[in-house]
Amino acid sequence: MNRVVHFCITWLQRWHLSLFEKVILVNSLMLIGEALAGLWVTSHNLETHHYLIDTSFIIFATLLTLLSNVLLLKVSFRPLFSLLATIREVSAGQTHARAPGTLADSDISELAGAFNTMLDRLEAARRQQTALILQAQEEEQRRIALELHDETGQNLTAMLIHTEVLNQSLQGLPEQAIAETARKQLAEGLQQLSGLTEQTLENIRVLAQQLRPSVLDDLGLQAAFRWLVEDGQQRLHLDIDLRVESLEEILPTLTPIYETTLFRIAQESLTNIVRHAQTNKASITLTRKQNYISLEIQDNGCGYDLDHHRPGLGIFGMRERAAFLGGKLTVHTQPGQGTIIQALLPLPSTSQSVCKERTYGS
Repeated sequence: MNRVVHFCITWLQRWHLSLFEKVILVNSLMLIGEALAGLWVTSHNLETHHYLIDTSFIIFATLLTLLSNVLLLKVSFRPLFSLLATIREVSAGQTHARAPGTLADSDISELAGAFNTMLDRLEAARRQQTALILQAQEEEQRRIALELHDETGQNLTAMLIHTEVLNQSLQGLPEQAIAETARKQLAEGLQQLSGLTEQTLENIRVLAQQLRPSVLDDLGLQAAFRWLVEDGQQRLHLDIDLRVESLEEILPTLTPIYETTLFRIAQESLTNIVRHAQTNKASITLTRKQNYISLEIQDNGCGYDLDHHRPGLGIFGMRERAAFLGGKLTVHTQPGQGTIIQALLPLPSTSQSVCKERTYGS
């Protein structure tokens, strides 16, 4: 009996009927079958057990109708449950999930197609918005770095020179012009002011380099990575091992967006190591893997559990930068076993058109 019901449901699915039409058709066929069976029973001489036969027939027909409706609704709603599972995945943050495209029901298949189209458009709009945000962020950081270097740096340099002039003028005053105690106090004050100005000037220089290192624009990615290692050793007190392999022919062809993306991912990863890894050793490996540029930042710190740790804005930003170029960023970590952050970006030759269109305005 179940085979017959499944055969009927399969036969109905080939007609591409709506769920409402399927339910009406199945129930109509069941009613016709019940009427024909009832006519056959009443047309034969079954008066001895007439009551028992009629009652059994009614119960059997009711159960058969109920079973047919349950199976029909279950089979018909199965694609809808699959679509619901996809919606739950998207709600949980898995924005790349899509509803299956081979759905039997035409209405649900159309609904799944519309849902996938909506997700694709939202994802494209989000990527475009992210690109504009990253572009604005890089331009603003470049502007601030230039202002710090040109205006603030020059003002502090002028202050340092003026302090030195005042100190020399003080030393050139006759002994009778000012008391010895006041002379020493002024000299010490000018010396402290000079030292504070030099320290502030150095801090501003470092801050400007962190916002937008000029070496990245002037000398390229490899020199920028060497500067990043030196800065990490001096400022962050990290022992960093840098390896650049099999990229001699590729590095000169990298566009500014590639260089900025790789540099920012490495920079943010080192910052996260200092904040969370509880270690002073790290390694950076930049190499080629088939048609991809691979950037790996590894530490031997405390690690963490990915299932119980929600990614922060830093990881989110790095993933957005990688995805913007058609790449992918993954995090491999376990408690007590350190962390590996890997970014895979397609080679510029495989995404040249994307690189030309998506630039940071540099």
